[in-house]
Amino acid sequence: MIPQLIEDYFAPMHIDLVFRELKERFGFNEKAWRKKFEEFLSRQPRTTSEMDAFIKFGNSQINPVLNEILCRNALHSTFVKLLFYIVEQNSIPKKLKAKGQQG
Repeated sequence: MIPQLIEDYFAPMHIDLVFRELKERFGFNEKAWRKKFEEFLSRQPRTTSEMDAFIKFGNSQINPVLNEILCRNALHSTFVKLLFYIVEQNSIPKKLKAKGQQG
């Protein structure tokens, strides 16, 4: 299940930010992972948006790698939490961030 915040704010620009974060924070080969994603995207039905495909790709391909790096349970939702972090840091108005921290 994808958090509502991601459904409401996730945009194509966030895909670039996620790849950049994966490269800087975890040492991912950005070019190779982008190629993997493009191949994955090309195999999706035409009705699948790039963003939906990216979430599917991230959960199936990136999440296990992140969990291995971080010594977490294989089913931990690390990729979704990364998306949440990227969206929150780059798209959520400060008033909403403050409101979310109060509740």
